[in-house]
Amino acid sequence: MVIDDIFSFTVATEIIKGHEDIEPRCVDECKERPDWPKWKDAIKVELNSLEKRGVFGPVVQTPQGVKPVGYKWVFTRKRNEKNEIARYKARLVAQGFSQRLGIDYEETYSLVMDAITFRYLISLAVSEKFDMRLMDVVTAYLYGELDANIYMKVPEGLKLAESNTKSRNMYFIKLRRSLYGLKQSGRMWYNRLSEYLIKKGYINDPICPCVFIKKSNSGFAIKTAECLKCEFEMKDLGKTKYCLGL
Repeated sequence: MVIDDIFSFTVATEIIKGHEDIEPRCVDECKERPDWPKWKDAIKVELNSLEKRGVFGPVVQTPQGVKPVGYKWVFTRKRNEKNEIARYKARLVAQGFSQRLGIDYEETYSLVMDAITFRYLISLAVSEKFDMRLMDVVTAYLYGELDANIYMKVPEGLKLAESNTKSRNMYFIKLRRSLYGLKQSGRMWYNRLSEYLIKKGYINDPICPCVFIKKSNSGFAIKTAECLKCEFEMKDLGKTKYCLGL
């Protein structure tokens, strides 16, 4: 049998058709579903989170010469170990592909820990009998301060002030903090985390800058949980049993 592009497309189409409960791709699709109230609540939770973090600036008519970025709602349903729907989640993502180098961003590089260092730290924690905990920063990227003036189209679900009487398409919202999808968001989050930990006495490892160590007379610590909780909203997932595939 010859497997060409037409055959592959046909098979993929049949699989998609056979899947009766796929995730919605936009707000309009959510509205047509029987579970629309749950998606509506998820959108509201996301917008409240963005406002709480101070992501949104003022809604304005975009200054001349400024090219606003678009946005996209991404909808997913979180499932538990029994494959049951545990939570409806909506995430507002900026369409960073429309950003212009030198205008909307400068650098995008964000430091990431390499696999060898990650495995070494795990082995160190085991051999020294450290308390190793798994934690998650809630909406981490939203903590980063933007390094450029970026305007975005006003997302669906966000109400405009009564004074904004013109067409909704005439208004745009200025972003104060980084948003998922922007090219520099990962870098802005690392800068925010690094600045805080260094201020608290931690030192970057010269070989792997993603590792922060704080030494004292009694020993040393690597990213202590309570220190992070004081600055960021964290989910404490307990003792580490499974992390990044290990």
